[in-house]
Amino acid sequence: MTKRSATVHVNKLAAAQRQLRAAIRMFFAEEDDLAIHTVASAAYQLIKDIKMARGKNEAADFYLTSIFYAVRDYRRDTLPSHMTSDPELMDWVRKIARELPIEATSKLEEVSAYITPDDAKKYWSKRNKAANFLKHADKDANAHLALDEIDNRDLIMQALSAYSDLLKDGLGAEGRVFWLFSSVSHGESRSLPEKWRKVGDRLLAIDGNCRREFCAELIEDLNAKGSNAGDA
Repeated sequence: MTKRSATVHVNKLAAAQRQLRAAIRMFFAEEDDLAIHTVASAAYQLIKDIKMARGKNEAADFYLTSIFYAVRDYRRDTLPSHMTSDPELMDWVRKIARELPIEATSKLEEVSAYITPDDAKKYWSKRNKAANFLKHADKDANAHLALDEIDNRDLIMQALSAYSDLLKDGLGAEGRVFWLFSSVSHGESRSLPEKWRKVGDRLLAIDGNCRREFCAELIEDLNAKGSNAGDA
């Protein structure tokens, strides 16, 4: 009698997890930008839809998170150098800080945001421009896409932030290493928690062109050990 193998099922959130982790590994391996963007965008779309099913609005959450941390860190005097060195951006931060009741001790869950349907549509139109180009050709077979419009680091960071609204597991070694990489790349290594400072310092000491290679090897090593970046 032949035994039938069991069928493995995966739910939507598990699929998004796997896609996002794969996109991060591809990013650090410096694989094709278009392939990375396609995989990361698919994960972000799933996460957005799951949030919507749970009564959350990803577009509103994106703007809320961006504004909240900019104002809170301004109050704390811990804004990264890439922000403080931009006079126009700092004028905007100071203006928003005067208008919103966000203090140095405020918590994100204490603040809420609303976005109009029109503004949400504009957000997704801009966010999905490259992904839609890579997915469809029925109406625009002769269209072109400027490669400098693709920012996979920003896309993955947004998808990770949205994912953290659903689960706080950090997305394993991939999520943790990407967070450390982004913190160091944005000049925020001084604000890293103590347990991550050692790895952050190692990343900071590595030339920018070699950081991705280091991160790719770190993820592989951590996954093999079943540990996280704090143990590296």
